[in-house]
Amino acid sequence: MILRKKQLTLAIAAIGCCLVLFMFGLGFGLKDPPNKGPLINERIRVIAPKFGHAPVRAETVATAKDVLEKLPPKVYNLLEEGGASINLAPNIEDNWPGSGDGLRPGDLDMTMGEEGGRCYGRDVWVYEAKKVRGSEELKRPRSQETIRGTLCQILGHAINDCMGVMTKNDELTRLYNEDLDNIPASKEDEYVEELNRNHDTRALGCSSIIGVLIGGPDWHDGLLKDFPRTTAYLKKRLEIR
Repeated sequence: MILRKKQLTLAIAAIGCCLVLFMFGLGFGLKDPPNKGPLINERIRVIAPKFGHAPVRAETVATAKDVLEKLPPKVYNLLEEGGASINLAPNIEDNWPGSGDGLRPGDLDMTMGEEGGRCYGRDVWVYEAKKVRGSEELKRPRSQETIRGTLCQILGHAINDCMGVMTKNDELTRLYNEDLDNIPASKEDEYVEELNRNHDTRALGCSSIIGVLIGGPDWHDGLLKDFPRTTAYLKKRLEIR
């Protein structure tokens, strides 16, 4: 009789352990389903090439769709409901001829035709290749990894706009400046533009942080650690786990 009770107790304990492990495994493996909707189906626009440029590659369109499908749900809904668009072009010249040799705003020696992308309000633009200065010729197209990272970072600007331009918020400004105060001298060269304390550079820095939070690569080797206060604020506002 005692043996049977012990066997029953062990059996119940085993079943309990199995249930716990099953629920843990189920929860651990849960993922949000891929996003879907007009932003993906209707608002990815491919710009026709000019000047003999190669057309936008199918792989680039697929990369854009993949990025959007995997965005955190709140972020995707923000962009979709905010009317955002994704515009893919060989280069800025293909949509705005004659603009490619103009200097990009900011401290870097870069033309508009050399940029990987740009955001106008909630309209995101990503360019496949750099333009050779003084020519309509394009260099080799960027890798899909680079395009993915560029798209994520530029999406950061559109997300900021959809959130009412968070970078003008007093609290975020204070947190961002506190992070800047603690950037090690050894890393200041990585943040040439961000260290200029104005709204445009703060928007640039925050878009880079958002870009990493939504799945883009960290091109600064420790961006989120270098801006811990800003990162925590943005994660909370965007409900990113």
